This record gives sequence, structure tokens and C-alpha cells, in this order.
Amino acid sequence: MISTGDVQSGLRKLESLLRVIKYPEDVDYSKLSKGDPSSFLPIASFTLTTFSPPFAELLMTAGFELIGKTDLRFTDTLYKLLRDVFHYKPVLSKQQFFQLGFSQRKISFICDIIDLVLQKHGQLKKPKVRRPVSHSDVGVEGHTVNPDPPSIFREPFIVNLAKTPSSITAIASSAEEFPSCPPHADVDSFISSTNEITNVPIAEEPSDGTVCVSIS
Repeated sequence: MISTGDVQSGLRKLESLLRVIKYPEDVDYSKLSKGDPSSFLPIASFTLTTFSPPFAELLMTAGFELIGKTDLRFTDTLYKLLRDVFHYKPVLSKQQFFQLGFSQRKISFICDIIDLVLQKHGQLKKPKVRRPVSHSDVGVEGHTVNPDPPSIFREPFIVNLAKTPSSITAIASSAEEFPSCPPHADVDSFISSTNEITNVPIAEEPSDGTVCVSIS
């Protein structure tokens, strides 16, 4: 708030604030320096009703109607919302505001209104803080599945192919159940040809008749 200084310093501050709120109308600084109330009311109206849509909506929700009012009714509502919303006491009375003069107080008054609305506008536009995602919020889709098959399927297993009569008889019976298998008389050649097709090497036959086969 401007409490000391001349009118020109107050006008310079007002000019900078008008650039901040992007006031679109022409400003008659000559009338402002004389304290003409007709030059202050349009600035106050734009600041309260147009500059910040969130703030204008807040005023409408609170029951402060500023559009379509006469100058006197507009000023009555202005003083009331400054008291109720901002807890602000103007530096001049409503009677003084409508009188010619009191230019320094009026300039200070308008600058205070713009500052208050800018502060409220910043509060209303402040983004909300996002809540961090907890583990409980992550669904089943968030879990990754290991594309590799379990290592147990890569381990070889032991097949006992000891060439005993009982073993050959079992292989022969299996050949009867599965016609694609050759007779037992050519079991060794069948196993060898199968390994050649699948390119799966058969480990050397140990002395005890146990064969290690690696299944990929």
C-alpha cells in the first residue's frame, strides 16, 4: 500500500500492475492524478470481474454480484467484499471515493485491490499435490512375468537303457502301441535316427548301461 510519496510514484506503480493484469482499456492518467472517480471504477470492475475467472466465480458463489450495477451499488458491493473476503479496510470512505480529489488515496486503494486479487488468483490456480502411488494401488497388470522357462526344464534326466532282455521286451511292447516306432530288432538305429532329426546329442553310454539324454 502506498502510504507516502507523491502521486506520480503511485501512478507508476499502478501502471506496472495494469500491465500485470493485462488491462485492455486506455487509461487516462490525467484524470487519475486529479482523483476523478470515473477513471478508477473501470479498473476496479475489470480486476474483480474479468481478470481472474476463478476469482470471479468465487465472488458469484459467495453472493457478490458486481455486473450490471450502478456506480453507487457497485461501490457498496466492492466495500463489502473487501471487508468479508479480504478483511481489508479501505484508506478512504465511499463518500470520499466519489468526490473529486484524494488522488493519492484512490491510487493506493486501486493498487491494493489489484494486489489482493493477484494473491487470491495465485492461490486459486495453485496445482494440487498428487498423492504418491502405493504398492496397494498397483494391479496384477503391473507385475512382469519372466519370459524364460524355469531352469529345471533345461536340466538333463537319466534314462536307463540297459540292454537286458526285459528292457528290450518293454521297448518292443511300446513299439506295438505306437506304430511309428520301429521293431525292437532295430531299437539302436531308431534312437540314433531320432537324435539325428532333433539334433539332440546322446551322451556316451557309461559302463553300467546308463545313458544321459539332454532335453532342450
